[in-house]
Amino acid sequence: MNYFVFFLGVLLLIITINDLINTSLSVRGAGFLTRRLSKFVWSLVLLISKKTQRKKILDLGGAIILVSILVNWILLIWISASLLFISYPDSLMNVETNTRTTIMNKIFFTGYTLSTLGLGDMEPAGPFWDVLTAILSFAGLILISIAITYLLPVVSAEIVKRRISVYINTLGTSVEDILMNYWNGKDFKELEQPFVSLTDSIILHAQNHKAYSVLHFFHSSDKKEAFVINLINLDEALTVLLHNVSAEQQPSLNVLLRLRKAITSYLITLPAAFIIPGIECPPVINLSGLENEGVKIINPDAAGLKYEKLTTRRRLLLSLLKDDGWDWADLVSGAYDHEMDSIGH
Repeated sequence: MNYFVFFLGVLLLIITINDLINTSLSVRGAGFLTRRLSKFVWSLVLLISKKTQRKKILDLGGAIILVSILVNWILLIWISASLLFISYPDSLMNVETNTRTTIMNKIFFTGYTLSTLGLGDMEPAGPFWDVLTAILSFAGLILISIAITYLLPVVSAEIVKRRISVYINTLGTSVEDILMNYWNGKDFKELEQPFVSLTDSIILHAQNHKAYSVLHFFHSSDKKEAFVINLINLDEALTVLLHNVSAEQQPSLNVLLRLRKAITSYLITLPAAFIIPGIECPPVINLSGLENEGVKIINPDAAGLKYEKLTTRRRLLLSLLKDDGWDWADLVSGAYDHEMDSIGH
């Protein structure tokens, strides 16, 4: 027996099973291999989209990544199991000729065994290989079951994400739009009800995103369903309400802070998708339109110190936007200078 090949197969099998369990049976997101494969495939799809100037290609990214993950698991288990049989020349025998099988025969036999179909013209030679064949048959059945149980919750969570996005979009299509739609001439109190509804929904999505980090790679070229665009507009609107609008015109401070923390619970899951704050700071937002409508805007210089705490937050939002295939101009925002420094409130 070639022990190097045998233990290489065992090691690869352990790594694959560990990745499969951490991805599909835990709430910690994706395993080591799946995270990197997902990011690689998404970067490739993003590159193709930019080269061809076709954003709709990104709409296929999530499905392509899901298929890539499943194919990766199947291939890795197939390769590792094949190495186990290949390590011993007499592990499989040809039933008709009673002779040892070739490497290709072993790979073929392993594939059929994992598919649970079985193959009658080859059989294991000895008790150890009999048991291993039985284990592989069960492994194939379990793999198919896990794949199905992993796919369904991901699709369900994506539907929830798009529902949240559409709801935010109904409030307004930009920061100024959200605020102007709910300005009654005196204050923004009417935003309290939709903000309360959004808080629980965004917390639910944050937990889904933590459990299924592949959700990040499901893109919609329709801005109404583009979660990243609408979430950033919502967060920017919160920033204005918290730091640029006088206290008497704000919605309930408790409502604002709860929604802000809900969004933060989503943002802290982004490093699992390799999204970190970039160097570039987003453009500024122009609040003159609100001021012209009677909103009491706090002087930008006076609000500057508060914004300094949020630099990293907004840089992270910009990185998130770019990673989803959009630019800051897609937010339909203006130009008020925000300087922020941590994912704060």
